[in-house]
Amino acid sequence: MNDSSFYHLYMETPLGGISLIYLDNPFRLVEVLLSSEKNSTAVHRAEPSGRSRPIRKIETLLKNYFTGRPIDPPWDVMSLDGFTDLQKAVLCKTAAIPFGTLTTYRDIAVAIGRPGAYRFVGTTLGKNPYPILIPCHRVIRSDKGMGGFGGGIDLKKRLIDFESHHR
Repeated sequence: MNDSSFYHLYMETPLGGISLIYLDNPFRLVEVLLSSEKNSTAVHRAEPSGRSRPIRKIETLLKNYFTGRPIDPPWDVMSLDGFTDLQKAVLCKTAAIPFGTLTTYRDIAVAIGRPGAYRFVGTTLGKNPYPILIPCHRVIRSDKGMGGFGGGIDLKKRLIDFESHHR
């Protein structure tokens, strides 16, 4: 029997607050919440209530990101339970998009062997529990439109702009 409890670690970034939601025993990152109108209440009420070694590693990864350094997702502690193999493929292809570059939903669909599944790609990225770590903000529409983003289009634009100035 495990003795897991949910914890929240709030960190301030140049683009707003981020809450890391995690289980501590055994450690598992559950979700990354970005500050946005949609979830600003949840983010600002989250308080650090424990800092296990793995959460410090993720905190450091995010701090590095906000200094302009590319990061590799900590796959070993991110749960993709509940995602199908095809959805996991979308998330993995998205994680491989280089810092400061953009790709399209269609490009991701082609990369997973499903060229007509660009809406599926968008829907999957809309469920991404790990924004920034899996950089879904780097995926745009084929017509160069922003598409969607869980943190809001304004934050997506700010993340893209941030990366373009730090590469």
